[in-house]
Amino acid sequence: MAANNSISLVSLDFDTLKSQLKTYLKSQSQFSDYDFDGSNMSVLLDILTYNTHLNAFYLNMVASEMFLDSAQLRNSVISIAKSLNYTPRSTKSSRALINLSFPQSGLQSFSIPEATRFTGKNSRGSYQFITDESMVLYPANGFFTVSNVAIYEGTLTNDVFVVNYAVENQRFILTNETIDTDSLKVLVSEDNGQTNTLFTKSTTIYDVNANSAVFFVQATEDTKYEVVFGDGVLGRRPKDSAIIYCSYRNTSGADGNEATNFILNDNLGAINGYGSAIIPTITVLSAGFGGGEAETIEEIRYRAPRYFQAQERAITTNDYTTIITQQFQYIKNAYVYGGDQNGSFQFGKVFIAPITFTGELTSRAEKTEIEAFLKPRSTIGITPVVVDPDYLYVGVESEVVYNAAVTSLSATDIQSKVKQSIDQYNTDQLTDFNTEFKTSRFEAAIDDSDPSISSNDTNIVLRKFFRSEPFIRTSPVITYRNQIVPGTLLSSTFVVGGRRYQYTDYNPNNNTFVVTQLNNNAVITNTTNIIYLKDVTNPGFISYQPAGTIDYETGTVSANAITPTSFDGNEGISFTARPIAENVLSSENDVIVIDPENIVVVVRQI
Repeated sequence: MAANNSISLVSLDFDTLKSQLKTYLKSQSQFSDYDFDGSNMSVLLDILTYNTHLNAFYLNMVASEMFLDSAQLRNSVISIAKSLNYTPRSTKSSRALINLSFPQSGLQSFSIPEATRFTGKNSRGSYQFITDESMVLYPANGFFTVSNVAIYEGTLTNDVFVVNYAVENQRFILTNETIDTDSLKVLVSEDNGQTNTLFTKSTTIYDVNANSAVFFVQATEDTKYEVVFGDGVLGRRPKDSAIIYCSYRNTSGADGNEATNFILNDNLGAINGYGSAIIPTITVLSAGFGGGEAETIEEIRYRAPRYFQAQERAITTNDYTTIITQQFQYIKNAYVYGGDQNGSFQFGKVFIAPITFTGELTSRAEKTEIEAFLKPRSTIGITPVVVDPDYLYVGVESEVVYNAAVTSLSATDIQSKVKQSIDQYNTDQLTDFNTEFKTSRFEAAIDDSDPSISSNDTNIVLRKFFRSEPFIRTSPVITYRNQIVPGTLLSSTFVVGGRRYQYTDYNPNNNTFVVTQLNNNAVITNTTNIIYLKDVTNPGFISYQPAGTIDYETGTVSANAITPTSFDGNEGISFTARPIAENVLSSENDVIVIDPENIVVVVRQI
């Protein structure tokens, strides 16, 4: 059939395709006067159009699923990410830290086996936590005591496979979808149990040879994971008929966070040969934290190409962020900057400020682990240093007005719903780097808490925290990185030389503030940049002495050196001030968080 210019390929919807087929047939002399709608030819055209439309749709979907940018199915995204050597993050167990103390009860040693079970509770229910290693304790002062025991939310699960090389392309797919891959342990039993080798997990082929007892983990279909062994060149190949024992935790992810009030489930007395259960004293050092959900399609789509670009190397700032969020699954994001950017010009160092999914600061042990991981992947001569992000807390004071005539909810119910909206706004819009607190959107979120709310009047205050230790001479410096209103700076109370002080930029003994009108708004300026130590030791006898400077444009407070001996309820000094602008920006290593300890919601009826 000759080509025909009347055929259009612009649209592939059903009606257009059928219309185009009619137009084409009418252009042929054999069908010039044919009634296509009133004959059996219409049925044939429907079939042909349906087949064409179905093929077009199918081919479009196939083509879409071939590319990371357009793929919609998780299996497709995982398959493409696999070619980039990227393993999507699994579900992550919540972790808690506890101290245990058991009475000696006549025993000379005390064993706590791996996978010893505890139960913890939070607002969502009860969750099982287990130990990930065995411990042997020895008595001291009549007790078996162990500190900083890490327990992980989840249940211990085992999968067993038999190696059979007669099966072509045999796969060892783990059966559960909610595995925490960090907990995976693989034991290979060969020669009818005569040789048992614990294989270790590897994420790279660096230093891997034919004798390396390593295994790799990769994502597979249906949100599961599989264990992959070496081929005898890159990694040791298990012998035929070897038995593969895989043990791991099945976890509830983020649901286990904030779990506390732990109790021991297992009878360790019987395990240790004692006649009855031995009840321990459990001290909770840290409630459950670090639990997270499996990586989403969009997260995989974003991170996989960047991980491939980094190639397990830390060269650019993006490389650092990519490889640590891949390796340490409790890290949500990280801000990376050079030693020439933090003001002290520490050349040869790169600073990494990670934020976790729970908002908890990383511990010293976690910082050391991250630094050890990054060191061999960094450029020669560069030392990675993990530091805490600089949290900028936003305090909220909101007066909410609602119409009681259109709702059965009480003022307390409205207040609860508003606080839930505030918490949701904090989770969705903030708690990350390079975010913006927009007062208008925040107020809209409050109004949307319930249809009965007619308006709200909301004010915010900013808080920064300067961490310090008692009896250590220090020069407090904080920066809001936002303009602040002169006369609103005030710190928490601390003790120096037996006297109680606060920092402030307002001294009633000096008239340095000027109020002017600009566009019907009162603008406050301060003719000096001095901050003061406000002596509040004796109420009614307050004195002020210069103690540093303040830059209102950048919100930077630089105080003179002091040697504090104690702080009021904190491990340092908190500074509060009001911002000039309605919108608060985070920059550099700042993370904006709504201050959970400074939310005041007052509800009144119209």
